[in-house]
Amino acid sequence: MCGRFLPRSQTFPRLSLKVKTLFVFCAGVGVLLFSLFCAGACRSRIKKRFDLQRQETSGRAGLQEKSAVTLTIKGNRIEAEVAATPEKQTQGLSFRTALHPDSGMIFVFENEQTLRFWMKNTYIPLAIAFIDKNGVITDIMEMAPLDTVTRYQSSRPASYALEVNSGWFLVHNVKPGDTVLGLPVPSSIRH
Repeated sequence: MCGRFLPRSQTFPRLSLKVKTLFVFCAGVGVLLFSLFCAGACRSRIKKRFDLQRQETSGRAGLQEKSAVTLTIKGNRIEAEVAATPEKQTQGLSFRTALHPDSGMIFVFENEQTLRFWMKNTYIPLAIAFIDKNGVITDIMEMAPLDTVTRYQSSRPASYALEVNSGWFLVHNVKPGDTVLGLPVPSSIRH
């Protein structure tokens, strides 16, 4: 007789409970190992893609004039990203969820003017210092996250604005009248 016509009990002998349990356990371990292998492979591909994107981004940053500068105020150093183009100035620190303790963003303007800032789409509490063309701080203000109503405005014309974490100026005893060293020179003055 052909095997496919045999009664089930004759084609598949009864297995003991221990053997069935062992089979189910081994199948479960096999599925788990396969899942871990696939997850590791996916993680590896994602990491490679992220590393490539980081290399492309850093390559582009090298083509720009200066992406960051080290500023000094009363002996305190700040690593500041430079926002000298209208696009970077519009973006600012929007959509960021954290800012390193001694870092910030320096906004560089071609001409001294009354500067106005707001906190739309900015999730980090910040402080801002408006700085004149000589590097002297004219105003310091604390800015509330996601505040779309308040406009933070310099009291007199300024060439720079420095945004840092809220409270940074207070903690470092920085006040209006203090001088900022290491400011990038606006392109109109470079020639």
